[in-house]
Amino acid sequence: MLRKAITAVLVLGVSTFVSAGDNTRSISETSEVFIGAELGATMAQGRTGGVFGVENYDDMGLSLGLRLGAQNALWRSMVVVDYFDNDVQNYERAMIQVDYYVMSNRFNTTTFRPYIGLNGGYANYEATGVLDDSGFVYGGQIGFTASVSENIDLDVAYRHSIASPDDLDHIGNVVFGVNYLY
Repeated sequence: MLRKAITAVLVLGVSTFVSAGDNTRSISETSEVFIGAELGATMAQGRTGGVFGVENYDDMGLSLGLRLGAQNALWRSMVVVDYFDNDVQNYERAMIQVDYYVMSNRFNTTTFRPYIGLNGGYANYEATGVLDDSGFVYGGQIGFTASVSENIDLDVAYRHSIASPDDLDHIGNVVFGVNYLY
């Protein structure tokens, strides 16, 4: 099941990038492809079986992720793979994120672009008292990108995902990302 979900995410992601079009630097005319990394302050809430005296346990820590995507003047899509681990719980998540740049007509520049978006994918969750639980996750995000050079974008966002596995309730991230446009 996990292999099929990861294959589906990769096929959708690759098809998005193949359809990105001409790979030039002018974001107003065509699409750009990027690769990036992200660091997040993450809060995961999951069921730990009452090991810590509570059925649902909130835990914070750092998450690390990689991203591959394409963007144009109005839209951005990317495949994100991120990982969170601490002493009590951890997850691995692969998802597709689609963002719409709001007010792109108002800001006729590519240096600052706020966005809203949706995400969906698959997560594997493990916690003390829970052996292993996997399933689909879905949610939304809000943030902005800022161009610091012709090839580098910084990305700051809040991403929230609701989980379908029984033992994982939700994941919230404040994410700082760096994208290299090529």
